[in-house]
Amino acid sequence: MPKLTIDNLEVTVPEGTNVLEAARALDIVIPHFCYHEALGAVGSCRLCAMKFLDGPVKGLQMACMIKAQDGMVVSSTDADAMDLRQHVIEWAMINHPHDCPVCDEGGECQLQEMTVAGGHGNRRYTGKKCTFTNQNLGPFVQQEMNRCITCYRCVRTYRDYCGGTDYGTFGSRNRIQYGRLQDGALESPFSGNIIDACPTGVLTSKPFRFKTRLWDLQEAPSICPHCSLGCATVPGGRYREVQRVKAGVNRETNGFFICDRGRFGYDHVNHPERPRQPEVDGQTVAMPTALAAARDRVAATVKKHGPNSVAFLGSARASLEANALLRIWAEALGSTQLVFDAHQGRDRAARTLVAQLGTHVRSMEDVRQSDLIVLVGADPLAEGPMLALAMRQAVRKGGKVVVIDPRPVQLPCAASHLVMASERLAEVLTALGRKDSGAFEAQEKDVLSPLLEQIAAAQRPVLIGGADLLGGPGVAALCSAAKELSTEERAVGVMVLLAGPNSYGGALLAGSGPTFDTLLDAIQEGTVRALVCLESDPFCEAMDPARAQAALGHLQLLVSIDATPSLAAQRADIFLPARANAEMAGSYINNEGRLQAFLPVIDPGVPIRETGAGNHPPRSFSLETPGAEPQADWSLLAQLLEREPDLAKVRTAIATEDDRFAALATVDAESTGVRLPAKGVLPPPAERELPQAAAVDALKLLAISAPVGSHWLAHLSAPLAATEPPPTVILHPEMAGALGLVTGDRARLTTHFGHCHVTIRIESQMANGLVLVPQLWDTALEGMVPGSRLDGRLEKEERA
Repeated sequence: MPKLTIDNLEVTVPEGTNVLEAARALDIVIPHFCYHEALGAVGSCRLCAMKFLDGPVKGLQMACMIKAQDGMVVSSTDADAMDLRQHVIEWAMINHPHDCPVCDEGGECQLQEMTVAGGHGNRRYTGKKCTFTNQNLGPFVQQEMNRCITCYRCVRTYRDYCGGTDYGTFGSRNRIQYGRLQDGALESPFSGNIIDACPTGVLTSKPFRFKTRLWDLQEAPSICPHCSLGCATVPGGRYREVQRVKAGVNRETNGFFICDRGRFGYDHVNHPERPRQPEVDGQTVAMPTALAAARDRVAATVKKHGPNSVAFLGSARASLEANALLRIWAEALGSTQLVFDAHQGRDRAARTLVAQLGTHVRSMEDVRQSDLIVLVGADPLAEGPMLALAMRQAVRKGGKVVVIDPRPVQLPCAASHLVMASERLAEVLTALGRKDSGAFEAQEKDVLSPLLEQIAAAQRPVLIGGADLLGGPGVAALCSAAKELSTEERAVGVMVLLAGPNSYGGALLAGSGPTFDTLLDAIQEGTVRALVCLESDPFCEAMDPARAQAALGHLQLLVSIDATPSLAAQRADIFLPARANAEMAGSYINNEGRLQAFLPVIDPGVPIRETGAGNHPPRSFSLETPGAEPQADWSLLAQLLEREPDLAKVRTAIATEDDRFAALATVDAESTGVRLPAKGVLPPPAERELPQAAAVDALKLLAISAPVGSHWLAHLSAPLAATEPPPTVILHPEMAGALGLVTGDRARLTTHFGHCHVTIRIESQMANGLVLVPQLWDTALEGMVPGSRLDGRLEKEERA
C-alpha cells in the first residue's frame, strides 16, 4: 500500500487509489467536477490540479488521473495549483446564468461549493453568453441546459455505466449540449441517476421541481421497498409527504445508484386513498379500541375453536421486527397456522433458498466482480433492476452473461440467450450440475456444452435465478448445481431474486410451517375461522386469486394491518393502519441474507397539499395532525402482545428469543448491513397437481412481472403512472403469424378471469407456443399473478 504526503500530512491508501481520493481520506477537499468514484477519472474538467513537489511524479497534475505512489509529496495549496483552479472555475462559469435563487439544486449544488473552493468569487466576463433550448426528457428529468459546465458526468453515467443509448453529447467547443436527438422520454430504466450525477442544476427531478428547498427536507438513510436487493436510499420529506428519493451509498448492494422504480416509486406513502384510521366492523374507532377488539376477538376464536382456528399471514414488505412478533403471537396462542407469503411459488422458492444457500451466497458487489454470470429464469429489469446494472459492470470488466429463459429478457449489456420453456429450467440446472447436456436438442447443446466449459474455466462464476419462474424445485436445482460445479479452488456463487425486501427474513421465520395452499384448504374446511394479515393481500397475491377469494369468503374474522389501500384492508373486519417504511424505523433482510436497518423520515399525516386544498400556508390550524393514527407495524404487533412498543426493546427480545437474529440488537442504519449466517428449513413437499384438460383451441399463458405496472407499491406512485404500459401480451413471431397478429394489433384475451382487450407485442427471443402476459394493476390483467400458468384464447379485433 503506497504511502504519500499531502499538505504535510501522511496517508497510506490501497493500491490503485488516485491522489484525489487519498486527499479525501485526509478530509482535504480538492475541487472537482468530472470525477466520480463510480465513474472513474477522465480528467476533462481540469479542476483538481495539485502540485506534485517530490516523488515519481512532479509538476502540476490532475489529481484524479494520478495513482498514489510511495514517496509522493503533494500540495493542494501551492500558488500555481490554486491559480489554475481559479481560472478553470472562471471559464466554467462564463456561460452560467447565475440563477441560484430559482434552481432546484440550491443547497446541494457541487458547482456552488467548488466555485467557492476554487477561489472564484467575482464575475469579470461581460460578453454574450452561449445559450441553449431545453429538451423535454420525459416525466422524470428536467433539463436546464444553460447551467451546464460540460463535465460529461451525465453522459458517462447514462451511457457508460447504465447502458442507455438515447442520450449523448452534441456540438463542439463552447457549443456542447447533452440530450437526445429529439424531445422524448429517456428510455433507460436508470435515467434518474443522471440527476444525482449532475454536479449542477442542469438535470433535476421533474416530480420534485419547485416543491421544497433542500435544506428544509427531512432525510434519513433507508432501504428501497420495491424488490429484494436491499438498495440504500435517502428519502426526503416535508409537509407530511415524501417528496423525493435519491440514491444512498452501499458498496455491497447498489453501490452509488438506484433504478427509476426505486427513485420515483415513493408516492405510495402519500396516496390519497391510503387508509389512515383504524376501523372495527366498518366504523372508525380510536387505535386502543381497535387493538383491544383485535386482541379480544382473536382470543375468543381460539377459546371457542382451538389454537389452529386462527391463522397468521406475514409479508415480504413488512419489517423483520413485525414479522418476528407475528410469529411470537402465533406461538403464544399455540397456532401453527403461520405463513409469510401468500404466493405459494415465491414462498417455496424463498424457503428453499435460505435452507440451501450456505456459503455460495453472493452480493451485488460480487456480481460486479464476476467473470461469468448465468441467468436462469430471472428477468432483472422486472424483478430486481439494479442487478442488471451490476451485471453490466461485470461485462464492462470482461465478464460474460448467459441467459436461459422463456422470456425476451432485456439487459443493458451483451448476453447470449438460450430460449427454454419455463417447466424445463430445473432440468437445465440439473444437467449443468451433472455436466451432461446429452438429453437436449442440438441447438440447445450448442449453448449448454460451451457453457459448461466456461463455468469450468471461470474464476468467479455466479448462477442467478428468479423465484417466480423457478419456484422451490428450480431454486433447489440452482443451489445443487452450484455445489456440484464448485471445486476446491473456487466456488460457484448463487443469487436468487425474491419477491420483496423481506422475503428472506420471512422464509427464515417460516421454518417448516404450512404453505398458503394448506391455509386455504383449512379455511374452506372450516378449521381456520380467523386470519390476521400483516401488510399482505391474500385476495390478490395468491397464485390463484379466484380460489383464494372463494376460500377467504368463509372467514368469520379478518384482521388487516396495512399501509396501502389493499383489498384485504378494504374487506377487513378489523383494520389497523400501519406506517410506510419511510415513516418508521425497522429492518429488512435482503435476498443474500443481509440484515439492513432503516430510519424514519417523516411522521404520518395527510399531506398539507391535500388538507390545504391547494392553499399554502394552511388557512386553518389544529393541535392534531389529520391522518396521524398509523403506527409502525412492529409497534402494533407489540401492543397486541401487550409488550412495550419500544424498538430497541423489541429488537433485543427478538434477538434473545431467536439467536439467528442476534445482530438485530446492534444493527446500524449507517452501515452496509450484516450478512446473517442463519440457515432456514425446507418447506413441506408440494402436493402433486392434478392434470387439467385444456380446450382444443386453448393457448398456454404464463403470467410474468413487467418493469412497471406489476409491483403494488410502485403502482400506487403517481410519478410512475406515466410510464405504465397498456394491457399487453407478448408472442413469438411464428405464433403471432398463425393467429394473424402483428405488433400493435388489438386482441381479445379470454381466460377464466373473463375478457380483456390487449395490445400485441412480438418478440423473437422467446419461447414459441407461449403467450406471456405481464401483470398490470387496475386492469383486467391484475389477476395475472407472476409465475402462474393458465389457459386462454386470443382473438384479433378488427380495427374500427
